[in-house]
Amino acid sequence: MNNKWLISSCVATAAGIIAGATYLLFSEYSVLSGSQSWVLSSTWSSVMLWLFVSMFLLALLFNILAFLELESQEEVLNPIWWPQGTKLGRQQQQFKENTQLLLQFYGREMESVEDCESHFLVRRQQQALLLYIQPELDEALTVAQVRSVFQQMLSLNCQRGLIVCYQKINSQVRLFAAEAGIELFDQQRLKKYMNAENFSQLALI
Repeated sequence: MNNKWLISSCVATAAGIIAGATYLLFSEYSVLSGSQSWVLSSTWSSVMLWLFVSMFLLALLFNILAFLELESQEEVLNPIWWPQGTKLGRQQQQFKENTQLLLQFYGREMESVEDCESHFLVRRQQQALLLYIQPELDEALTVAQVRSVFQQMLSLNCQRGLIVCYQKINSQVRLFAAEAGIELFDQQRLKKYMNAENFSQLALI
């Protein structure tokens, strides 16, 4: 974080302390000693008093600006500092790790589909499975995406389809996928299957 506001606040605070100490020192000394030689003139007394008040308010303003700048940088540059963001970051990281484990599970039986990003063709026991992993973690799965996977299944002569996405899946998408013979895994269901004892049956074919 740029600490210019904190430095300015320290300088203003120090100037205020010096002004206040000067005002109090001469006032108290003149009262205790009874001498008028150390008494500040009314003009200088007013200057010191107003300087103290001004520096106090200025330091307060610099502290507020420093806090606002820190808050802004945390939200823009590092949102996972906040509790909710930390939880979200852990879930997304776990989802990515589970998808990598899924791809490793299929291993040699899997090949990428040409000209189709995040599409994978799995062949096992004379059957084929089309796997699609949605790369956009912040976007919900749509009917159009499911329809596109179904069209790829037809062109590749796949009996089954599997779509893995991070966001929750609405009922309309689920209904269309069921009619097309496509299994849907959101991040919670994927986590459940990856931790299940029957993980070897995940291929669905």
